[in-house]
Amino acid sequence: MATQTHREQVRHKIIQSALQLFNKHGFTAASIDDIMAGAGMTRGGFYSYFQSKSELYAEAISCFVTGKQDGIASSATASDRAVILLRDYLSRSHFEDLEGSCPLIGLPNDVSRNDQSVREAQEAALKMMVRTFEQGMTPNGHASRQVALALTSLCLGGMVLARAIEDQSLAAELREATMAVGMRLGHWTS
Repeated sequence: MATQTHREQVRHKIIQSALQLFNKHGFTAASIDDIMAGAGMTRGGFYSYFQSKSELYAEAISCFVTGKQDGIASSATASDRAVILLRDYLSRSHFEDLEGSCPLIGLPNDVSRNDQSVREAQEAALKMMVRTFEQGMTPNGHASRQVALALTSLCLGGMVLARAIEDQSLAAELREATMAVGMRLGHWTS
């Protein structure tokens, strides 16, 4: 039993190292050697835990999504959860946390087009965001899928643009404007 617990702890360390490096450097630039070094291990042990770097990436996204869901699950209402997700996603701390932020922001398009497990992991993260926003918008008791989809796109686009520029004042304006419009689209009070 102790062996299984140790194995799970090591696997978790590898996933956390990978998530940080994927976010910081991108999928392609994060090497298995660097990921394993970040977990305090050598490359030799990698394949006893994962079949490929793509499998590890998919697992890292899954862990990120689960963590986000757990973080907002304790909120009282669906509307509260949606507002927390919107504010957290567009916050300055999320903007500055390159290693611990949403892995969808920096994933290169060539990887997402070519690897099914990566596309499936991205899709799971997107579905979590859409579902959270959709459940949180019930102005007349009816969720709006179209608005939830637009809010998800707005969040991702706003954060990608904010991170892509050097002017930090403009980056803050982009995040704040995205959040303000998102709050209006969701019919949430600021």
